[in-house]
Amino acid sequence: MHIGTDEGPSREREPSQGEPSRQETSTAELAEVLRERLDRLADGATAAVLEQLPSFSDCGQDRAELTATVRQFLRAGIDAVAESRTATTPAETEFARIYGARRAVQGIPSEELTLSFYVALRAVWIGFPWSSARGDFLTTLVGAMERSMLWLQNVVAAVGAGHQQALVGTWLDVSVLGQQLLNFLEDGSAPDADVRTVLDRLDMDTAGRFQAWVAPLPDDGTTGRLLHTRLRQQPGRCAVVHTDGHLVLLSQDTEAVAVENALSEAGATTIGVGLSRQGAAGARRSLADARGALRAARHRQGVHRYADVWLFALAQDPAAGAEPLFEAARATARAQPHLADAVRTFADHGFSIAAAARALHLHANTLTYRLDRWRELTGLDCRDYMGLVTSRTAVELA
Repeated sequence: MHIGTDEGPSREREPSQGEPSRQETSTAELAEVLRERLDRLADGATAAVLEQLPSFSDCGQDRAELTATVRQFLRAGIDAVAESRTATTPAETEFARIYGARRAVQGIPSEELTLSFYVALRAVWIGFPWSSARGDFLTTLVGAMERSMLWLQNVVAAVGAGHQQALVGTWLDVSVLGQQLLNFLEDGSAPDADVRTVLDRLDMDTAGRFQAWVAPLPDDGTTGRLLHTRLRQQPGRCAVVHTDGHLVLLSQDTEAVAVENALSEAGATTIGVGLSRQGAAGARRSLADARGALRAARHRQGVHRYADVWLFALAQDPAAGAEPLFEAARATARAQPHLADAVRTFADHGFSIAAAARALHLHANTLTYRLDRWRELTGLDCRDYMGLVTSRTAVELA
């Protein structure tokens, strides 16, 4: 179909009663051209969204499903162009709200969700057959573009409303479940089956590893929800709870630095971090770790990891276990006793390489190599105070 005409200017006439005007006829022609190219335009818009907005790929979005959704929005937009309207129909509004809610559950940020519509629209107009547009039809085209932008703003508003509503609902569910899980873990008497049920509903692996964070942070009604929303964009899963003036976060398969950055941006200035521990019992212990680290911090600002302050935490609460700190070091000491001897002798000779090397009848470089090897295998540096204390303890426990 050609748009416009090759003929020269002709005398305009008023349309007879019931006959569409030139503007209406041109708008209908535009809609028909778009419908003929609907599949091609949907493919191009989908490719642009996936290329420019990584969150759509990161959330595991199926390309065929996304293309079908883009096609449905485009078809609705073409109908709006054909009808020269900027308002959305009730059916379009409801579809947009449902779409926004679904994207919220998938973890798509609201900013990228909004941007995706404008990325798609830009791709559509880039893919439009401009070479076919001739004559005064371009005026009609510009008008249609202006109206389509107004229509799209109404669509995006409905999508945003659905997205926000779903986030609030999801946060309420997670908050309730998180509080229930926290009660189970701290009480310690809940049946294992009940704990597993809550973990399953939080999409957490009962047998997996858990890590806890605790930060003094008042509950202002939004901090927990915003923190949960942000962390949903990261790999892994988490439960966020406000209790007794503290924000408690239990995570699984989430990078520690991402959690700590999110807590800091939420306003936490002092953070206690537990050890990564196995299973539901490990989740309970990691929570105790984090609280112990926070007590050991004595209100000093910063991130206080139980792995670094365990000695001080144990002094305040001897019942708190530190066994995971020694696991790798004990195994290394048993498997390579010469490295254990190096650690022990270095500690017993005033942290002097020269003195320890003489006691072991080794060259100083050999002892240095062994201490470096110990650090590589265990992650503990004997030249660091806590690293040396942990190493020396592990050697004796081996």
